[in-house]
Amino acid sequence: MFTKRYWLLFSGQSLANLGDVFYVVAVVSAVYVSTQSALYTGAVPILFVAAQTLSGLLAPLFFRRVTLAGALLASQGLKTILLGLLALFLSYASAADQQLGTGKLLLVFGFVFANAFLDGWASPARNAMVPSLVPRDGLVRANGLMATSDQTLQFAGWAAGGLLVAMLGYAHVLWGTFFAYVAATLAVWPLGKSVDKSTATTPDNPDKALKGAVQEHDNAAQSWTTGWRLITNQRPLRLLVQMEVLEGLAGAVWMAAILLPYVHTVLGRGEEWWGYINAAYMLGSVAGGAVVLACADRMRTRLLAAVLTGTLFSGLITLLFGLGTWAWSALLLSFALGPFYQLQQVAKQTMLQEASPPASLPLVLSAKGTLDSVTFGLSVLIMGGLADLAGVRSVYILAFVLLGTSAVVGIKLRRNGAFSAQAEWSEK
Repeated sequence: MFTKRYWLLFSGQSLANLGDVFYVVAVVSAVYVSTQSALYTGAVPILFVAAQTLSGLLAPLFFRRVTLAGALLASQGLKTILLGLLALFLSYASAADQQLGTGKLLLVFGFVFANAFLDGWASPARNAMVPSLVPRDGLVRANGLMATSDQTLQFAGWAAGGLLVAMLGYAHVLWGTFFAYVAATLAVWPLGKSVDKSTATTPDNPDKALKGAVQEHDNAAQSWTTGWRLITNQRPLRLLVQMEVLEGLAGAVWMAAILLPYVHTVLGRGEEWWGYINAAYMLGSVAGGAVVLACADRMRTRLLAAVLTGTLFSGLITLLFGLGTWAWSALLLSFALGPFYQLQQVAKQTMLQEASPPASLPLVLSAKGTLDSVTFGLSVLIMGGLADLAGVRSVYILAFVLLGTSAVVGIKLRRNGAFSAQAEWSEK
């Protein structure tokens, strides 16, 4: 069903995702070992959010000048170089048994920021390329396969990364990340050549369509706002993004800053249960991806039902999780959340791809990525503050309300579904 170009993208992104997990584990370990400070260690995810937000804002201007394959190749190639330099630097510091002083720590944070910035190009480019690499009736399966790979590698990567750092040290793990990125870059290299030589037209080759559509606007600022204007003006896109924002605001309840107090104060268990709960969720997500792949053909004509089912059950499970006191039930609920989350995420991703004009899809996705990053930062602040003020259970109740509101927004799509927009783009 899938073309060679899709498998090149899939293999390259799988290697890059595995490398990203190892990279984060190694950098967090390096910062903590050197500083013994939760504040400095916590700065790493903050830098990720800040860099990806800035990158998402600037991505439309970048997409004006390069193809999607070129953007992906540039992102992965530059990250490979940066990871090699970071591995050299931390290998020297580790071999010399040096602590990372303020200057060296700032340099590490600079590498972290630069790598996260480059990710802001890769994600919208990857997701915008998928519809052009598979037949339309295979889009759900293609998205499901990508999502399953992401979750499987996240689960395996975090488990293996922690063990490898403990056994080999963070410097050696960073070298593993570097070589994974070398392989990932080599995997997507032929993809860029095959796209460049293609003579297909929209939507088979969104690269050419994107450059042509954007070049119609001489004003760079107008091109920069294309994705934002489409999200604002096109009702299906606006409703889908509203759902993403509401669910993003609820998402911080699964962060360590909330889960650890929940494990201690509600479940009365040690920190190891935080790891068990995370592992259960990841396993559930992998299982959910397998279910999505098995049901892809049926989902294809029931995307909205999949979104609503996944969102409603995610909200209910979140509420039961927050109100429960039995550790084993928390573990089971965490596992059960995975399949429903995967169900609605794959369905929404497919609807978003089909509700967007092909030529502007990467611009829509980069605008959405910026919103996702900002929403995540706000969610961490809101949920953390609420947990301190009203107790950790309150954040799960709020998350349930947010997810329920998201489902209500999703119901509105019945009156003007995303597929009507796809028909409109096809006619033009």
